[in-house]
Amino acid sequence: MINAADLQQVKLKPRDEGSRRDRSAPNFNIGSEFTKQREETLRDYFFSTGLDRWYESLKDESFPTEFVPLTREEGQAIVSHWEHHFKNRSSSSDGDALLLTVEVPASLNGLRKRIDDVIRSLSPEAGVFVKLTTRSPKDSHVAFAKARGAFASKLPSLGDNPSANNRLILLAEVVLQSLRVRSGEEAISLLVSSTRVGEDLEYALNPENDDFEKCTCLVVRKWVDIPLWAEFRGFVWGGKLTSIGQYNHPVRFPQLVEHRERIKSDLESFFASVKDRIPLERYIVDFAWTEGRVYLIEVNPFDGEVVFPASTGLWSWVEDREQMMKGALELRIRAEELEARVLKNSIEPEWRGVVFPSAMATH
Repeated sequence: MINAADLQQVKLKPRDEGSRRDRSAPNFNIGSEFTKQREETLRDYFFSTGLDRWYESLKDESFPTEFVPLTREEGQAIVSHWEHHFKNRSSSSDGDALLLTVEVPASLNGLRKRIDDVIRSLSPEAGVFVKLTTRSPKDSHVAFAKARGAFASKLPSLGDNPSANNRLILLAEVVLQSLRVRSGEEAISLLVSSTRVGEDLEYALNPENDDFEKCTCLVVRKWVDIPLWAEFRGFVWGGKLTSIGQYNHPVRFPQLVEHRERIKSDLESFFASVKDRIPLERYIVDFAWTEGRVYLIEVNPFDGEVVFPASTGLWSWVEDREQMMKGALELRIRAEELEARVLKNSIEPEWRGVVFPSAMATH
């Protein structure tokens, strides 16, 4: 377990507050006081929240899942392909056709076959969601190229002059669907084009880590359609669920206004039923809510602001720290749509270019 006093001694380098970089990555841009022993402790914590560490005891509360072993050589092949083709690439519309024809490196043919075998037995019709035990390839360049095309074809269904809020919801929906795969080749194309996956594998491949296979593997989960508005992120401190927010936080969903109190009650009851099976004191827990049940999606490391800052959505670790550490439990939703200019500045540049083309820049 991480010692809070140790974390408070870590010296941080200044960060660019204007950056919109994914904040779920471990932040190791720290000073010389960060010792090898402390790094090993934090690495253990990072991987201790991996899906493989808790799934067996909570599989009845989550989505059907299989684990595919990943060798160090395969991990290195994924990282090498990402570094060569995608690491410094922007997700502009230029080259979408090329992105959609990514070839699986020959060194990953064995992994492709293992994934194919799992898909055939787990979910051949609905497809699957593929991720590492830590993070998913939701930032995949290949997935976003697919989503951009789907957005253009579906945009007319929103009618004339759709709001920025509704355009962003549509993009988020097609991005999510772009992560559904039905073959090992499709799965690997997402993995090798994802910075999140590349970073996590680089971390696991650290020369100081001589146990790569125990740190990470590939996770193949049966695809279950969950509406965007029904996903939530909870924050646990001292084993207590203190704060919950809608996962897709920049947009307003009318359904949340209607079901808010029931959702809060259901999530609180669900967490009470599973918390003793999660052997951590501080973490993020993601939920999916449906009329019939609640699903545990995943668990992520969280220490507030030091090494594992994460995306806190409608919560601010600076302004809401007392609440996030002590409770009482509160569920936050976005009750009103953001102004278009504010919404525009709250999303990634790649998304901004799709949701706010010049003709719609101020609407």
